[in-house]
Amino acid sequence: MAAELKRAAERADLCSASNATGSGLRGEYFAKEPLASSPLLIRVDTTIDFDATLDWPADLAARRPATARWRGWVKAPYGGNYRFHLEQRAARVVVARQVLVDNGAATATTIHLDPGRFYPIDVDAGKLDALVGRLMLEWTAPHGARYVVPRALLFPPTGDTRS
Repeated sequence: MAAELKRAAERADLCSASNATGSGLRGEYFAKEPLASSPLLIRVDTTIDFDATLDWPADLAARRPATARWRGWVKAPYGGNYRFHLEQRAARVVVARQVLVDNGAATATTIHLDPGRFYPIDVDAGKLDALVGRLMLEWTAPHGARYVVPRALLFPPTGDTRS
């Protein structure tokens, strides 16, 4: 039992923000639904873990976002099956072309990620103007612990990902 706990703690260190090598995902924030309009703001978000009432620039406070889209790459710290979570009514998470969260609910699908490999990730969240609480992109790692996907493992897109 003690060996399992030690191994879980070592693996947890790989999934922590203290292991910073990534810089985050490209976030685009929109005033209206759907995501077809021009963004109010484009920035790199180190993680998707924020309170919508606190993390909005003061100069744009009068124009709060209704939807957001994040694009980039996620890197697995070690191999195994991952489950992604984003608990927001109108949310969708796609990793390597597999829908893992749809309408804010995790699908039954897990995705096998190989260690050190980069996978494309697309995250869409709607109804942010009605968000109560925090919006967090989390995953359940192969060892069973659930974490906010850390900055260390998130990278902005290498090119224009818009279709």
